[in-house]
Amino acid sequence: MADPFVEKLSTGEWSPERFRRHLEETGAPLVERVSADEVEVTFVDEPGDDTTVTLSVVIGPRIGFNPIGTEFASVAGTPFRVLPLRMRSDLRFSYVFTRRGPTGEGERIPDPFNPPPRFSECSVERFSDASVAVLPDAVPMPWLDQAEARPAPAVETAVLTSEILGDERRVWVSMPPGEFSGESALPFVIHLDGTPDHSAPSVRDALVRAGLVRPCVVVLVGQPALRRDEELLCNPAFSQMLVQELLPWLHHRYPLSRDPGDVALAGESFGGLCAGWTALHHPMTFGNAILQSPSCGYHPDLTWGTGSGELLRRTPVPTLIADYLAAETAPIRIFHDVGELETSNTHSRWLDHVLTGKGYDTRYREFAGGHDYAWWRGIFADALLWCFPLRSTDRSQA
Repeated sequence: MADPFVEKLSTGEWSPERFRRHLEETGAPLVERVSADEVEVTFVDEPGDDTTVTLSVVIGPRIGFNPIGTEFASVAGTPFRVLPLRMRSDLRFSYVFTRRGPTGEGERIPDPFNPPPRFSECSVERFSDASVAVLPDAVPMPWLDQAEARPAPAVETAVLTSEILGDERRVWVSMPPGEFSGESALPFVIHLDGTPDHSAPSVRDALVRAGLVRPCVVVLVGQPALRRDEELLCNPAFSQMLVQELLPWLHHRYPLSRDPGDVALAGESFGGLCAGWTALHHPMTFGNAILQSPSCGYHPDLTWGTGSGELLRRTPVPTLIADYLAAETAPIRIFHDVGELETSNTHSRWLDHVLTGKGYDTRYREFAGGHDYAWWRGIFADALLWCFPLRSTDRSQA
């Protein structure tokens, strides 16, 4: 089934110029419903002569972009190439095109008719500079939409030197809307894998303006690229740095609460693993943990990527799950999300079973997508609503 607009182009009813204007006005990819729960998604590129185009999406077994083997097909008599795919109608996902010239070298680019979102979530290359497709039945993310329309003011930046780790990193701090005295005791979230243009402050601002969450500070902690895999994998020294160096540094500079219930540690992927592990081992510091697609299948003796197959062999219990099983129930609240299409959801379901069985105050949800910032940046609003809802006493004082 050909997309009706591509068919107009291929039959000559529409000129290439009119088709291009249509893409620029309505956006891409083109989506046509084919059943109650499926759509045909047509990706379009205009790469130039002697260039092949393929698609990679953040859906599938690999963490990052999964290549689709089929090349885009030329629309005869036009400069356009198209690739139609039938998909679930509730997906939201990041994607990129790979253009290859006569020499065979590939260049990864976002969809030229669907620019990447405003925010740059992470310095991890495999997640950056991607377009996002939102299919018609995808769960809406109104707070992310508001954040993109009205981004937060620039964050304050500083460098934190760690004697414990023997390194330094950038830290960006965003205050909530409003005026606060030095005597204030604001709740705050520390977000790992931070960048200066992360969406978290803008999402927070949208929720605060709507009167749904308490004004809270967002602290974005940068990870040195070459040490990320070392620091975030259940590393006691990194957790110690957060507790003994970052927290005192923040309290000295900002009017932050000292109540563990007012502190959340957040992260995605390895960052989510670190957040969950650190909160368990330091519950008197972090009363909340936000785990977004956490890599909770990690164990130093396990091979990444085998997913549920690991559960069928005699292998060690993954570190995060083993530690929660072994420890007394800690006084922490845990928000936990994962994609239905991630191989890691087997371990996330296992972790949730453990947390529920041990009586944790926890919220778990699965979303229609993969290991993807296209979901994480919006679901972070739900995490803030879970951690720092506006209390009745706050409403009466507003």
